[in-house]
Order: sequence, then structure tokens, then C-alpha cells
Amino acid sequence: MASSFPSLKRLQLIKEFGLNVYRSKQDFIDFLQDRDIYISSRTLNRDFIQLKEMGFDLTYDADRKKHQITDNFTEQQNLLDRLVELESVKGFEEDYSQLYHQYVIDGESTSEGLEFIRPLFEAIDKKLKTSFEYHKFDGTFSNRVIYPLQLKISQYRWYVLGHDVSRNALRIFGFDRMKNLKFNEAFDPTDLPNHTLKQLKLQRHYYGIAAHIFKEEKIQRVVLKVSKFLTEYWRSKPVHFSQEITEQTKDGSYIIELYVVPNIDLLKLIVSSLGEIEVLEPTTIQDYIRSNYSDFFKTFSAD
Repeated sequence: MASSFPSLKRLQLIKEFGLNVYRSKQDFIDFLQDRDIYISSRTLNRDFIQLKEMGFDLTYDADRKKHQITDNFTEQQNLLDRLVELESVKGFEEDYSQLYHQYVIDGESTSEGLEFIRPLFEAIDKKLKTSFEYHKFDGTFSNRVIYPLQLKISQYRWYVLGHDVSRNALRIFGFDRMKNLKFNEAFDPTDLPNHTLKQLKLQRHYYGIAAHIFKEEKIQRVVLKVSKFLTEYWRSKPVHFSQEITEQTKDGSYIIELYVVPNIDLLKLIVSSLGEIEVLEPTTIQDYIRSNYSDFFKTFSAD
């Protein structure tokens, strides 16, 4: 019997089977049945929708009546792969807890609130209104009610993006600060205001989760001159799905374009690279860095 919400294992199998290859719906169903996973055509359609929401593109050849899955994430690991990897690592860590801590230096895979991944995944799929306590770093907390819409990973931390009912806006909540989750009645997606839907669409173009720095929240073309050393790293692990390496300069650096909503996380990436990155466009980001990070650069300047 199929799981009540899209199985991560099933989604992973569907993605791998249909990646860059046209398959009929019956091909997918037969492929899963060979692995003792039995689903209907309707369930497969729902899984296709889930894959789209996780960032994959699906194309349909009407003449052959076949589907193809395309991974347009340029990151080495997309959300689905990270979920599957996380489950494997956690299972291994639990089975070999003593040896794991003895032989593995792990400063990244552990995090509070990871037990919320599956229930929040289900809440997003079933469109369940979710309530919880949100604890601030100062020890205070507030009760929040959201319509959960997407999950996001940033700097090895997990977040849920949801429409905050009381604030009537899209908000981002870190798993490690959420307590006492409760899943309530289903909400109607048509009740979501247009500004929340717009913000949700823009979130794909954010680097990290910090708010935008300019008054108008919009996607901008950001042109960077990046050192050869850092570019090689970015080739293997792109910083954003829109990343495009356009040309190499005479000094060996590369011109890289991003289409992002400028925010503090993006600026921290640029500034913390200590001369490996130069902003060529837009001038608004150049001016912002000069105005807000001049003391930082003085600290590292030569006497």
C-alpha cells in the first residue's frame, strides 16, 4: 500500500528512472512494481507535482505520451537528494552511535528539529494548517500558525516557508527553534493572498534566507568577477541555480552572472571572500558594500 504522502524513496526512484529519458506512465508504474512499490496513475501524477515543487522540470511528449524529468538545479545536491542522504546518515549514526562519534568529525549533519522533516513534508503535501511555538534566541517564544508551503536548506540549517496567518505574510522558520508542532485542519490554497504567492516565487532567487536589502524586492542581474581558484570551487558546487560562468578575463579570473534578490546573505558571501570576488554590476550593490563594509576592509588592508 502506498504511503499517505509522497515517499522520499519513491520520489527518488521516479526521479532517477525518468531523468533525461522519456518514459510512459506505465513504464514508471512497472519500474516501481518491480521494486515492490505499488501506486496508481493518480498517485504518480501527484508525485510528478511534488517533483515540480522541489525544483525539477517535467516535459511531456504528447505524440509518444511519455514524460521526461530534468534537473535544472545546478547545485550538486537538490533538496530531495539531501533528504535521502540525511535519512541514510541518521540511520547509520543511530546504528553505530559510539563508533560514529569516535571516527567521524561531524559539524554539519546534526541539527535540532530534523525530526520535523517528514511531518512538515506531509503537512505541505496535504496542505495542513500548522501551529507551533517559535523560540527566539533570547529565550522568549510566540505561538505561530502557518500554512506550510516549502522547505529550504541554508548553511546546513533547515527552514519551513509558510504563510503566517496572524501577520498575513510569508515567513521563514528554522527547525531548530520550533517546538510542539501540531497539524490541524486542511487549508485552501486559493485563500493565499497574492503577495504571499509572489514572495514564495521570489524565494527561489534568494541566496540564503535573509530579507532583501533594497526597498523593492525584485530579481536583479548580479555580475561578479571571481578569482580562478574560487571559480573552480563554484563549478563543482554552484552557489545558486542561476549561476552562469560567461567568460574568462585576461588576468585569469572569470565573469559570473547570478539572477538573485540581493540580500545580506549574498553580501556576506561576497565580502567574506576577501578579494576573491569583485562586484561589477549593479552599482547599487557596489555602493551598499562601500557604505556598510568599509571598516571591515580596512581591518584587512596593508599598513
